Order: sequence, then C-alpha cells, then structure tokens
Amino acid sequence: MSHKVGNANVGSYVSVRNTGGRALRILGMKVSLSRDGKALAVLPAQNYFETPTSKDSVLFVPFSLKPGEQWAHATNFLQFFDRSTEKLYRESESALQGDIRQKIAARPEDNKQAVVAEAALIKPFLDLFERFFLWLPGEYSMELAVDAEPGSASFVKRYRFTLFESDSDELRSHIEDYKFGGGISYNVGRHVGLAVPLVRHDG
Repeated sequence: MSHKVGNANVGSYVSVRNTGGRALRILGMKVSLSRDGKALAVLPAQNYFETPTSKDSVLFVPFSLKPGEQWAHATNFLQFFDRSTEKLYRESESALQGDIRQKIAARPEDNKQAVVAEAALIKPFLDLFERFFLWLPGEYSMELAVDAEPGSASFVKRYRFTLFESDSDELRSHIEDYKFGGGISYNVGRHVGLAVPLVRHDG
C-alpha cells in the first residue's frame, strides 16, 4: 500500500490461469477498497512488472490466455489524476523544482546541506495529499475483480487487511520530504509503501 501525494496505489501480485478448454481474453482488472464498511475507491490495473527483477513497469493492456496458460505479475492498481489535477501537479512541480535549483545555485560551494522550498510552493502538494489520502487506521476489505471474455470466465476474490495507526502515520510521514522535492521531483526509498498481509475472505 502506498500513495503519490495522497493518491492511493495498491501493488499486488496477481496470478490468472486459464483452466478451461478454450482461449479467453482478460479485458481488465480492478480492486475496490472499503474501510470499516464504507466504500473508498475503485482502482483499475494500470501497469505491471514483467519479471520479479524489473525496475520499470509496463502498461497493462488486455491479453489472451490459451488453455493452460498463466499470467502472473506484480501489478499496480491506481487512479490517474484527472486533467485539471495533473496540470496543477505539473505546474506546481515545475515551480518547486525551480525554487530548489535557484537556492542550490545561490548557496556557498562547500555547503551541501539540503535546501528547503518556500512554504507557498509546498502547499499545493500538501493540499493534494489531504484531498486524496485514504490510508487511515481501520479494517479494510479489498475486492479483486478480473473482467474476462467470455463473461463466464470473469471472477472476484475478496480479501481483508488491517492498517494500524503506526502504518497510517508512516504513510502520512511522506509529506515531510515534500519540502526537499522528495516524492515529487525524485523518488525516496521509504516511499515504496507498506507490505500488508492479506487474508482471503470469500464470505
């Protein structure tokens, strides 16, 4: 479980095998999240990693499986920003990067201390975080739905997991790096997210 300025991302290893006698086509996958019985978000599969050692993901597109074939990959489920939010993000990122570059250029050559962006330039990202962040403490249900053709091959799996206050606090703490451009202009190792145990729940 992770996020990008609050926008939720679920990374999960998904394995789909064609156990039938004819070819099928996987049209899409999505996860639906709820917390303490309240619906939160529906996140479609957007990209996946081709191998366990892949560093870069590839776009998720519909694919076919012959009888006996299997598709098994680490998959990212998230909603991309809408156009207006993406525009705001890119403009705010450019302004923050420019401020940081300017401050780095102006500091003494022997000063390697990290520079901090102006508060007004950090605020758009904090506002986005507060708008999107949903990883609050609680009991979560996660439904994985696989849409296939023919429709009879579609299926749903249900899981449960718990996020504790310490988990939520850790994910929230990512905002502390925004003032340096961390998690915005460059990736931060600890922003990779939390590994949360899932429990099957088909009741």
